[in-house]
Amino acid sequence: MTRDAQDSSPVQELLYRKETGAGPLPPRAMEHLALAIMIDCGMDMADALAGLSRLRHDFVDWNEIRVARVQELARSIGFSPEAEKASRAIRDEYNAFFDKKGALNFEFLAMGKPVEMRRALTQLMPWLSKPAVALLLYEFCPGASLPLSDDGLKHARKDGVVGKSGDRNAVARALSESLEPADAAILLQHWELEGTGSPYGEALKKDAAHGKKTRKPAAKAKAAAKK
Repeated sequence: MTRDAQDSSPVQELLYRKETGAGPLPPRAMEHLALAIMIDCGMDMADALAGLSRLRHDFVDWNEIRVARVQELARSIGFSPEAEKASRAIRDEYNAFFDKKGALNFEFLAMGKPVEMRRALTQLMPWLSKPAVALLLYEFCPGASLPLSDDGLKHARKDGVVGKSGDRNAVARALSESLEPADAAILLQHWELEGTGSPYGEALKKDAAHGKKTRKPAAKAKAAAKK
């Protein structure tokens, strides 16, 4: 988000402070996939966010990452067995997404109702974390509900977006009055990632186990096809 001091609302100023602060930048759009894969491959949340930051710095876009060599990606993410495993999985998953949709974006989510698009998104990437699915729907699909946990609501109150008794509806109104959905999703993620025991991070770890189950059948089918 760019800043215009003369026209900025308090909520926009809050987002600007968080985006330029010392904390980790949360994932945006296609970055959710890479973060979930890194967690799935054994990296903890802090290392995965740091690896994501280096990918942003070292590559122009996700199409460049999609066609990069595994060694190049691993060098960027960080030298470790987990980073190499994640690099191979990221390249494979992004290529699979590109083959199915013809592009690396979520614009297709704007073409239907939230319930239908949630089903389409989970079928396309069944291992993607539930918070990431909710955030992507909120960002791209008109009419999707606000993905805000109890912990995130506490941070919204702490930051003064709503009063001490403000509920999710009040947060939704405050965000919609000042931010586009893409920027609102970033602020929501900052709230979810702050503090320890983040629901966002914990859900990524739990859903990683489901991811392993969904990828194994595909790997077996590919091996059988080679025979």
